[in-house]
Amino acid sequence: MTSDQALEPAAPPTAAVLPQAAFAALTTAIKRSISAVRAETLALRNGENRSLKTFEHRKSQALLDLARARASLPPVLHDQEVTDLLQELKHDLSENMELLSHHMKAMKEITELLAKSMLEADSDGTYSRLSPGVAHD
Repeated sequence: MTSDQALEPAAPPTAAVLPQAAFAALTTAIKRSISAVRAETLALRNGENRSLKTFEHRKSQALLDLARARASLPPVLHDQEVTDLLQELKHDLSENMELLSHHMKAMKEITELLAKSMLEADSDGTYSRLSPGVAHD
């Protein structure tokens, strides 16, 4: 080995040199994550009134799978399929976050309206303001 070769950084690993099982686990985990996010996004977009708890569980499991699969790979990985899948996941997550934000805002507004209505119904009027033109006993 020449001194020039010793100073050259090693080329980043590619999918071709990775253990096939580790690479397959990573791509499967990314695809499962995309599927979970898209299912929730579709449900939110269609206004389905089912619990988001199921989706929360699926996304949490997908995140765990991603973390485990990534841990089995070298820190630097240059693979176009993985890069493309991660870009797709990033886009889907962005869309999902926007819809979840709208959903949470709507839920907050509904909760505030319900709380206000309950307080007004529960009040006996002792501390309420009198409207102009209304006689008070």
